[in-house]
Amino acid sequence: MKLTVKIQSIEKINSQALIIGLFEKTKTTRSESKVEGLDQSISDMVSVDGFKAGLGEVTRVLRPMGMSARELILVGLGPQEKFDEDAFTRAARAALAATRAESVSVLLSDWCLENKTEEWSVLQLAIAAGTAFEPLTEENRKLLEKRHVNIIVRQKGIALTQTAEIGQAIASAINRAKVWGNLPANICTPSYLADEAKKLASVKGVTVKIHDEKAARKIGMNAFLAVAQGSREAPRFIELHYSGAGKNESPVCLVGKAITLDAGGLCLKPSAHITEMKFDMAGGAAVLAVFEAIAKEKWPINLVALIPACENLPDGAAYKPSDVIKTLSGKTVEITNTDAEGRLILADALTYASRFEPQAIIDVATLTGAVQVALGSDISGLFVNDPVLCDMVETSADVAHDPVWALPFGGRRFKELIKSNVADCVNTGPRGVGGSCVAATFLSQFVDDETPWAHLDVAATAYKSGKDAHSTGRPVALLMMLLHQMASLAE
Repeated sequence: MKLTVKIQSIEKINSQALIIGLFEKTKTTRSESKVEGLDQSISDMVSVDGFKAGLGEVTRVLRPMGMSARELILVGLGPQEKFDEDAFTRAARAALAATRAESVSVLLSDWCLENKTEEWSVLQLAIAAGTAFEPLTEENRKLLEKRHVNIIVRQKGIALTQTAEIGQAIASAINRAKVWGNLPANICTPSYLADEAKKLASVKGVTVKIHDEKAARKIGMNAFLAVAQGSREAPRFIELHYSGAGKNESPVCLVGKAITLDAGGLCLKPSAHITEMKFDMAGGAAVLAVFEAIAKEKWPINLVALIPACENLPDGAAYKPSDVIKTLSGKTVEITNTDAEGRLILADALTYASRFEPQAIIDVATLTGAVQVALGSDISGLFVNDPVLCDMVETSADVAHDPVWALPFGGRRFKELIKSNVADCVNTGPRGVGGSCVAATFLSQFVDDETPWAHLDVAATAYKSGKDAHSTGRPVALLMMLLHQMASLAE
């Protein structure tokens, strides 16, 4: 997809389609540039077509009067007093998905939020324009590749152009994460993900290391390998390095959980839930997509990505409840539930991350169903041990419109819940008692207290459940904005 930010009067816009937003109970646009016949066309659409301008409602007219565009797309913005960030993105996606035009112009003046900068609006439109819409068919993907989107602004500047480029990079990474996430488990295996990572070896500044089972065992990743031992699919520990900043600059380390199929192990999940457990690698997909985008865009940052990839299946060789496993850190874990496997593979990955002396570690995982109980299906759980990093993550989430909510972890109360009589800890606490907070408390044992660390529990946000289950690509946008912020501070 090609994306351009430009200044242009409405009557001279010669794209195949022009998108204009309209609030409820209005018949004119907010644009300062008026075209003879445009308001009449809009009035006719409202009167004749019964267009109410409800949020996300779309209507079209061919060959609008006084305009060069061949198609006018009118999208409802809903009540003006309720127009917020959610409404902005919903309307943008609805309008862009409603047309098959290969060249599209969007009049930004109709969309601007009073409490947001024009850069924010350009960023969100760029992300919406570049993100493949559902269903993620080959036809829709090809249309996206051919499409040229113009964002029409009042005043053009280098900041808006750069913002649009960032938005386009984010959208590309979201698409990659979505494609990987939607693949069936018989295709998207640990080896498949490793092969996808290997392709990045040709990118300047990138080093790729793939640790097979033998190499992981030599390192001492016993917790990771315990989860993998019930599957015939060989595990892979993916290690990626990108050098975009000076040699003396400490890297940021991203860790992504990639259970390519989670049946729960011997603590088998209900059959109705297993079909969606191909999405349990969404954290790894997000990390791999972000790493690829940043390396190809040559952002000035040093980055390490670690992705433990395996399956969690029941088998005669599978790890068992009551097993005691020695992790890479040396801590021992009593297994009380084999379906709490994500935290085990992350334990070894987080310990491994410390050897790079990172300035920060951010892990991403579809870790607990409890996070959806706590926050619903639109907000990711954030657990962070450093106030500065917390502020940076929350700011990035706000800019990216990829919301998070900070939750508590650690401390005496949560640590009491993972005490073991035979090991340093158990891998899960009592059922129904602060599940997400307990899981984060478990993970915190494998991170140095002096290292800024954030854990994102995206079990409720990385994919949509139900009949049309699909990957959302979250939290790619948040991670990209966070790393952009970190790179900017380092310059």
